[in-house]
Parts: sequence; C-alpha cells; structure tokens
Amino acid sequence: MLVRYHNNIKLLAIIYCLCIHSNISFCQNSNSQVFNIDTNTISYFYEPFPQQVGSSIFQIGGLFTFVPTPLVEDEYPIPSFDMDYKRGIHKYASFDARFSTNVFSNILHFGILGNNNIERFSYGVSNHIGAFYGFLTYEGQFDNNWAYSIFYMPTLRLGYRFDDFSLSTSFTAIYLLKTASKVSNMNEITIDNTWNDYFVTFAIEQPFLKEQHISFGMSILFTRTPYQTWMLYNTIDEYMLEPEFFFAFQL
Repeated sequence: MLVRYHNNIKLLAIIYCLCIHSNISFCQNSNSQVFNIDTNTISYFYEPFPQQVGSSIFQIGGLFTFVPTPLVEDEYPIPSFDMDYKRGIHKYASFDARFSTNVFSNILHFGILGNNNIERFSYGVSNHIGAFYGFLTYEGQFDNNWAYSIFYMPTLRLGYRFDDFSLSTSFTAIYLLKTASKVSNMNEITIDNTWNDYFVTFAIEQPFLKEQHISFGMSILFTRTPYQTWMLYNTIDEYMLEPEFFFAFQL
C-alpha cells in the first residue's frame, strides 16, 4: 500500500515537472513571437529597420512647405500630396520611392536603401535618382513658364524602435545633374553639376487604429531652389532655410 502510494507521488511529481517545463517552453515561444512581431511584421517607412523580404509599405499623406520670406512678403504654407512606397528585396536592402505633387510642382525619386540594426537601433544609407518638373501658365502675368531637373540624392538614416513607436532622423544632400528653368521673359537659367540642397528630417511612426500606422514629422531644408517655388528661381539666388511638415497613413 505504501509502495503504491509512493509510486503515485512519483507519477504526480513527474507530471508536475512536465507541466512546468511545457509552461516555460510556451512562455519562451510566446516571447520569441512577440519579438518577431516587433522586428519583422511591423514595418515603418522612415525607419531604416530591416524589412521582411517581399513585404511592402504603401502610404499616402500631405506635406506643407512654408515659403521663406525672401520669396514672399509673408510666410504661408504651400500644400502637396505625397505617395511613398517601400519593398523589402533583401535581408539588408529595400527599394523605396516617393512621389510628391501640387499639380504645378512634381517630384519623383527612387533607389535602394541598405539597412541594418543592432537590437532596437537601426541605420541605413540610401542612394536615389530623381526628377522634378514644374509648369505654370497664367494669362497676363505668367506665360509658358517651366522648370525641370535631374538629381542624385544620398541619405543617411538613423532610427530607434520603442515598444509602441519608432523615432528616426535622416540627413540628405541633393546633387543637381541637369537643370533648367524659364520664367516670364527672363533668360533660361541652368544650375548643373553642383551640390545644391541639404536637409534633415525628423519622423515619428506608430500604430494607429489597430491595423493602420501613421507617420508625421518635419524637415528643415537649406536650399536656394525650393522646388515648391521654382518659378522664383530667377529672382533669388541665395540659400534659405525652409521648414516642411508632413503626415502619412499606411494603407
């Protein structure tokens, strides 16, 4: 009887140990899944965190540029519509592109972003090729005005992922390969083969309404040819500080 009771105790002890081991394994697997969700499933556009191969990000939003006072009497915002796309093509590389327009000013650039991370901190370098085209015709004041440019745009990106959001910054320079602008009766102006624009961007990205994600932030440009006001290139030839504010929703 005592032997049978002793055997039952040993059996219960074995079952208890197995339950404890299974529970530990389950918790470890759950923690691993949460970690994978944070690093692989959630993807942000501005953050240079490695993206899952084959996954895509598409977002739309708006941008407001405040025209510097050297160009106008009072600063006022000029809006534009933005579309962003990013796709993972390698463990450490993504293809990304941006199109921005307000009808009269249009800009498109795209390229490869090399990215990596050290735990929550991520970093990357992108190389983009882009083009700009603008036109404006207003009878009596502006007739057949146009401008275009082809440029190279390298960017250094840094990011840090918190539990509920991501914070990132980027440093960008623009090298003009070919440009031309014609305003009113003034002679055609060209600015070729020169570093012309520099800007820094700060972005916050976070989940929004469960399935969606939102990003917002600002850029500070140091430029002498702000593309939103290309029709005034010929009258002002000096570097200016130009702030931009943006927001976007992932679809």
